[in-house]
Amino acid sequence: MILKWENSLIRVAISVEPFFSVTEFTDRKSGMNLFTTGTPFLTADRKQCSAFRFLSSVRRSDTEYELVWKIDDITLTRHLFFYRNAPAIRWYDTMVTESDKSAMYYSDLADIHFRSPCTGARVIHFFSCSDQSNRRLIDKEARTGKNVGAYFLANGLCFYKEGPMPDCQPIKGEYDFFFDPAQSRLEMLGLGFDNLRKGEIRRANGVVIGLTGDFGMQRYRLERYAAYPQSAASEVLSNSWPDLQFGVNEEVIMKEIHAAAEAGINCVFIDDGWFSTFMGEIDETKFPNRFHTLAETAKRCGVELGLWCNPLGLDIRHPRMALWDGAECHDTMLEPNPWNWLARTDDYQQTELQGGAGSERSYSPIDLMDDDAFQFMKNKLSGFYREYGIRHFKFDLYQLTAFNTLRGDANLHYEKYRELLEALQREIPELVISMDVTRRNRPNFDFALDFGRLFLENRGRSLKDHRYYHPYMALGNLWYTLKYAPAKQLEIEMMPQIDDYPLEYILGTTIFATPLYWGVIENTPPEKRKQMKCFFAEMAPYRKIFSGYLTTAAGEMPMKGTWSAILSVAPDSSEGFIAVYRNGAETSEHKFELPFGSRIETVRGSTEVHLENGMLNVRLPELYSFALYRFQS
Repeated sequence: MILKWENSLIRVAISVEPFFSVTEFTDRKSGMNLFTTGTPFLTADRKQCSAFRFLSSVRRSDTEYELVWKIDDITLTRHLFFYRNAPAIRWYDTMVTESDKSAMYYSDLADIHFRSPCTGARVIHFFSCSDQSNRRLIDKEARTGKNVGAYFLANGLCFYKEGPMPDCQPIKGEYDFFFDPAQSRLEMLGLGFDNLRKGEIRRANGVVIGLTGDFGMQRYRLERYAAYPQSAASEVLSNSWPDLQFGVNEEVIMKEIHAAAEAGINCVFIDDGWFSTFMGEIDETKFPNRFHTLAETAKRCGVELGLWCNPLGLDIRHPRMALWDGAECHDTMLEPNPWNWLARTDDYQQTELQGGAGSERSYSPIDLMDDDAFQFMKNKLSGFYREYGIRHFKFDLYQLTAFNTLRGDANLHYEKYRELLEALQREIPELVISMDVTRRNRPNFDFALDFGRLFLENRGRSLKDHRYYHPYMALGNLWYTLKYAPAKQLEIEMMPQIDDYPLEYILGTTIFATPLYWGVIENTPPEKRKQMKCFFAEMAPYRKIFSGYLTTAAGEMPMKGTWSAILSVAPDSSEGFIAVYRNGAETSEHKFELPFGSRIETVRGSTEVHLENGMLNVRLPELYSFALYRFQS
């Protein structure tokens, strides 16, 4: 059986017997078949699995297939995706077994054979913890042998190991790619789990392969995340955490709602501290009307409420979270133990204690592998939507690698968390989760983007170190991250309340992403709030356009003294936009290369600009400044 697929960019052929093999991946522009794949190296119990037998094929849609094989006594289902307007293919596998298996981790995800010698081979991944670093993109020349990373680039192709970044893998491997340039061969390794036991369904890390030229991977991401709510494309958010921290209450959030309406902000988040016990009931001393009055006021003002939550934590005082709950009365070797919802290690301790007995604030991890615990957390979170209309959440304050429990290892918990978010997505229309990735061991470039946005930074003026806010610093986090994630699904912090930089420059750094006001909005004077509202109202139509365009970084990496740019072009190359930023550079003029165009129009900012031979020459007189231009053929 041969599967064939083609669009205007690629032509693909896949043989499914005896096992999945890409026999053609042709770049239609060059006419070159770029790679094929061999039979992957799949191991279990220190042996290579070899008895491949194709069972069935189900076409789920025009672009999605489910292919099933029997490999010894393992049933492997490959979920295969094609794309109408992107030069890429994608797949991931689920596996079940008839007998327990172990030592499977370093099996192949893909065995790539390049049709020509490898050129420009590089490995890229992100250090995910922005609380510790603002230079998180790691881009290195690929070396012969073992390489650590999430992306491998070579011969105009991108190979993405779809899963957690290397520093965030629930079950960590030592390497992700094995590169043999002499043989023009690349192996992508690491299933994401090691053991496969009877009765379990395991999901392996996925594979994405696509062209990099002509905005190839941006085209892929545009189609891959097409389900992202259109209503979120031009939102502006606020979060008062840097100023209030746990001091949220009805009075201050009410003021924030009114200030948000004055500033053109669409969603006001209530951060940590809203509950009486951790992730328990709403604290009615702080919120005497619970969230009813706030929700009603927000609706009248054209603003929505967002809510901070920890979906994997619960107060240790909750009756279902006691460390010793009666199960200790049973002999653990002879009797089944009626454990409660607490996520326990194999030594019967809580996996990640915060605080402790008697502490004012103390919580432990909840084990979602318990069906009752799963339903409890799902109902609690979806209840905020049913009662108050809350569809925006910020999920924070957990470490998924800690969840190696009596009920399942970290990989199973990782997938159970995905299942929780899928359940919430079914119950909450246009759900948008801001996934905090300022701490390691959380889904970020993996499934977080299926449910909302990445919360990239965590800054405050009280932090006089590398985390202290500067617009070019925040822009830098966006600049390199949007190369590998959709810009519209990245939250970039802004502090219009400060006078260190021009307001237009601060706001301008945010227009391709989702702007996040970081602090108390009332700390921005009324005149500035008025200017903000005008700015975001004028930018809203363009931001909606950008959400459907191909967006990438240009110019220099944003840092003090540089010229930077962000480029966004229509998929059909009919027009494009470029935002340019003078980040304190000494010179007032700079040139940027454009992919096409013979006409230039100023949308906002300096009109001292001209286009010649594909080069944009722009002059920005102010030391810190921003301008936006449209270019057309």
